[in-house]
Amino acid sequence: MSSSTPYLDALSKHFPPECSSIIDSLSSEQARSAVDTILSFASGGECPTDMSALGQLGWGRDQPAAIRAIQDLTVQKSTKRGRAASTDEEDVGSNSKRLKTTDVPENDQPIFTLPSISTTSPVRKKVDITIHEKTIRFVNPSSRAVEASIPISSISRAFLVPTRGKTKQHWTVVMLSSDVPGKGKATTSNPHQIIFGLDAICASQFDTTSYSDPSTPSTSTVAKGEETLFILHKFLTYLPVSFLEASATIFRSACATPKSGHCAAGIDAYFAAKPGTLWFFDSGILWGESKPCEFWAVGDLVQKDGVRLISATGRTCSVILGRKISSSSEEHNDKENAEGDIIETEFSMVDGREQDPINAWARQRKHLFGKVSAPPLSKTTSGKKATTEEGPSIGGNTATNGPAWDDSDSDDDDYEIASSEDIDNSSSSDSEASDVGSGSQPDDGSEDEDNRGNDANGEESGEESEEELQEAHHPLLRPGAMPRMSKATINAVVDMVNEDLMGGSEEEDELDDS
Repeated sequence: MSSSTPYLDALSKHFPPECSSIIDSLSSEQARSAVDTILSFASGGECPTDMSALGQLGWGRDQPAAIRAIQDLTVQKSTKRGRAASTDEEDVGSNSKRLKTTDVPENDQPIFTLPSISTTSPVRKKVDITIHEKTIRFVNPSSRAVEASIPISSISRAFLVPTRGKTKQHWTVVMLSSDVPGKGKATTSNPHQIIFGLDAICASQFDTTSYSDPSTPSTSTVAKGEETLFILHKFLTYLPVSFLEASATIFRSACATPKSGHCAAGIDAYFAAKPGTLWFFDSGILWGESKPCEFWAVGDLVQKDGVRLISATGRTCSVILGRKISSSSEEHNDKENAEGDIIETEFSMVDGREQDPINAWARQRKHLFGKVSAPPLSKTTSGKKATTEEGPSIGGNTATNGPAWDDSDSDDDDYEIASSEDIDNSSSSDSEASDVGSGSQPDDGSEDEDNRGNDANGEESGEESEEELQEAHHPLLRPGAMPRMSKATINAVVDMVNEDLMGGSEEEDELDDS
């Protein structure tokens, strides 16, 4: 016996038991028959025989459109489900990428937080930066998701420099895990670089958080219009290494103005086609403010031509830094030339006026080039505050105190006046020679022996005479005999004398011809 509601009966067999109350609510035969008719119309079934002629005509006419409408609705719902699933997968993937920098360790208590900081690396967005006992974390301010996490123990150097090229005063913080940047994305074995900035004057209220007691964190507020430098100092003191701060007392650009402040400690340059700033510290040179940053410690610069300048016109020049590397080091950059254990990096389009302060900075530290530099000062305990600011160089004139017009070079050493020690040695040698001359005259036999000895050792006596004729013993090189002149001045005088001599010979030739 056939059922009067075949579609409803077929659906009831596959309906979830938990939803059986819906089917049971269709208790009357009339309700069951109405639902069955609707299912038949939607699924392409035949029109019931008890329906009127007009109803049967409309059934056949409108049924295809109804079926398409249901199919379209099904496709839309499946598309939404697919988008939701893909969004979930993206969230999972992005979270895994965020945590890919390093795993977030357990028992890592927070120490200090800077809110809504514009960050360049390792992520390029505004994040809350929190120093923990073991990591530095970059947290999304709205979603509170960890965008990146870097082990604090991997940080080997930290710098605080003023940001150049901005209308408002601004500070940039650079933290490096290695002096030489690595290729590709930062991983556990590849160097990390942290770069972020903060306005020097608060444009709005700025709240920092300290976690001296994790259960009750304390908030410190910086009002609008106040300086933020002390906040960055406080943040950097929690690092395991001391930070270096740019100072115009260490180096001062020749292009600086009285309003430049500590921005004068850097010069504008180009690395390949990328603009940036070379910052000069007492312990080295930093190419910073934008990725990839790199640091040349004074001890890593090669002893000969560690800092080299090339200028074709004098209006601009190129600064070439030579770094010592181990033989096992990989190629550093396509733009650099490796010669044995030396890698040279060229920075171009430097203002030609910067040659004097750069040369002065290099001369004052040339005795340290090529020597093993001391590692960055480290603190005994992570998260403990300590004094970290770099002071001016000890001993000697700085690049700012040294004369900008000093045009001396390394060859001028040959023209320097003899020192008092050399004069003393010269006088002592002269007195010894006079004592020998005033001594008793040898007899004829001894004189013949001396002659024979001199003939046999002619070469030795010649060498001794050359040693005696040293420039330091020359009377014209004694103090006060001649004023000190640079090599450039001496060359100019020599050229003038040569021109006079050549001109005189030409006049004599003309007289002879006449």
